[in-house]
Amino acid sequence: MNDEPGFFRTRWRRLTSWWAARKQQIVVYLLLLFLGFSFLVVYFWPFLRTRVFVSLDSGQAGILWQRFAGGTNLEFIYSEGFHIVMPWNRLYVYDLRLKQTPHTVLALCKNGLPVEIDVSIRHRPTYPSLPLLHTVVGPNYVEVVVKPEIEAHVRATVSQFDPAELFGSEGYVSSLVVQGAMGEIAQRYVSLDDLLIKQIIFPKQVLDAVQAKLVEEQRAFEYEFRIQQAKSEAERKRIEADGIRAFQESVAASGSFRDFLTYAGIQATLELAKSNNSKVVVFGNNENGLPLMLNLPPDNESKPSVTTRPADPARPATAPSAPAKGTSSAPKRSSTAPVAGGGGNAQ
Repeated sequence: MNDEPGFFRTRWRRLTSWWAARKQQIVVYLLLLFLGFSFLVVYFWPFLRTRVFVSLDSGQAGILWQRFAGGTNLEFIYSEGFHIVMPWNRLYVYDLRLKQTPHTVLALCKNGLPVEIDVSIRHRPTYPSLPLLHTVVGPNYVEVVVKPEIEAHVRATVSQFDPAELFGSEGYVSSLVVQGAMGEIAQRYVSLDDLLIKQIIFPKQVLDAVQAKLVEEQRAFEYEFRIQQAKSEAERKRIEADGIRAFQESVAASGSFRDFLTYAGIQATLELAKSNNSKVVVFGNNENGLPLMLNLPPDNESKPSVTTRPADPARPATAPSAPAKGTSSAPKRSSTAPVAGGGGNAQ
């Protein structure tokens, strides 16, 4: 019992003396080891980040391929989050979100005319069948399955239409393509959401011909409208003429044609009297003529004021001058005649 403290004391002294003698060497070795480990981590970090320390984002899933355990793991699908994979294995990452893939298809119409169709494909992998998709098709399933199937069905559908029938039929064509391609793509473990036709590019000659045809059709519609309008106008005039003839026959049969003419003259006189830019004076031409209609200003405005002065006895009266040679001495007739009241004649 008394020798044990001395034994430990002796061992401790030897250890401290050994550390004191090799302290610098040990520190150098540890520093070199740390630097070497850091270099390896930095150098192999891309490999470690993608092969060992794998992080799956939202909407992603992983399929593990095991080098020494039978290849693809068909029983387990890695979900979102952080995962550690052995360096000799590999985790394949798939995006399960809906994707949009543009594609241009060159197709032939029913008459053999080539057209270019720009389509937009919406698709995504089927989640329960993701291990089978990885085994049968692989990560490049868009180029292997989606585009070829869509291109084949677009060509088969467009071959059933003439170029003129494709104008405005994008929705119908896309629905036919989706109905035909959905089942084929689903058998390859891919879900086809929809197919959108962005545009159909026709040759310039076809566009000019179709536009000319549409213009001629609209022109023909215009001619038909004009003919129909002319027929309607002719029918209207015929009905109007029949009405006027029936009215005249009715008036003539009743013996009141002269009274109707008097009434029509009164109406015309009233319309003339309503003129704002002319002075109208109408006289009856017989004992039963139209009444006098005047559109004159009031008397106090139309008659100028006249002042008279008495004759100057000291001033001799001037005799009327003789008419000039070659002129008539007859008095001039007044341009206005006295007007009889009512419907009398001018005197």
